[in-house]
Amino acid sequence: MSFLRGAALTTATTLGYADTSDLGPTAGIGFYRRWPDDLARLQEVGITDVRITLDWARLQPRPGRLDPNWTEWFEHLITAAEAIGLRTWATLHDHSIPRWFDNEGGFGDDEAFTTWWPRWVEHAADQFGDRVHGWVPFAAMPPSAPLQPWRDTWSILGGGPPVVASIDVAEDSNGDLAEKYVGLTDLVGLCLSTSDRWGSTIREVAEQLDSKPLTVTLFAPDDQDDDDDARAAIGVDVEQAERSIAPFVSAVDEALDDGIDIQVCFLDPAISGADSPFGLLDQDRALTSASDAYLAPPS
Repeated sequence: MSFLRGAALTTATTLGYADTSDLGPTAGIGFYRRWPDDLARLQEVGITDVRITLDWARLQPRPGRLDPNWTEWFEHLITAAEAIGLRTWATLHDHSIPRWFDNEGGFGDDEAFTTWWPRWVEHAADQFGDRVHGWVPFAAMPPSAPLQPWRDTWSILGGGPPVVASIDVAEDSNGDLAEKYVGLTDLVGLCLSTSDRWGSTIREVAEQLDSKPLTVTLFAPDDQDDDDDARAAIGVDVEQAERSIAPFVSAVDEALDDGIDIQVCFLDPAISGADSPFGLLDQDRALTSASDAYLAPPS
């Protein structure tokens, strides 16, 4: 038995940050036009689930209604993924925010956070809620964030497709962040980077939650390397892949064998970018050495 292989299609890599965001503009990898072939390629190599960021800055460049052109583009993307058997999990925040929200104080301002975030969640739920397989509202919940915005998120999204509260275990200094969301989520997701404690971390969280189902919402193997030249290289050698991805896969499989319910894992990125070279596919959409270590062998 092994876990479902997912991959993350984040804004930073696929489209690049929009000029209407606090971090943009930046370049993407041609996904805007290549997405039909990219989705088909991921499904072909064995990916079952994709975590797609619904880019807030593009979908809501100004407060109020959604941008109709970007709404249609994301609708086509999600519908096409489902049509070929890729389950889509929608993320509503992953690093960048609209510039107008940043000007209001962004997530650092509790009033702005509690005012504007629920409105964005409502717009996304109304538009995409009947199309997605699940929600990962935050790629990683800020550990110091007030709980009320998440309560609002849960009240809006709960009862529909499964909702995942995604926590960055590296930022969880007290080791109890997952317990904060008990009763306020369907699943708890773990953001994992390079570590020799993947297995013990998964077990500790599972114990906190009394065996509630888990996901790995983000596994970013390139976090292991502090060499800027290596991180910028496109394509990663087999030694690197074996050093991080293969042990991670083994740790998750061992946790499954011990009875821990891990629904799906998402490797980030699905497709390599200039700053994220450890994708399953390189920028020419050829398989990388990372894919050898991550993808399940044919059954």
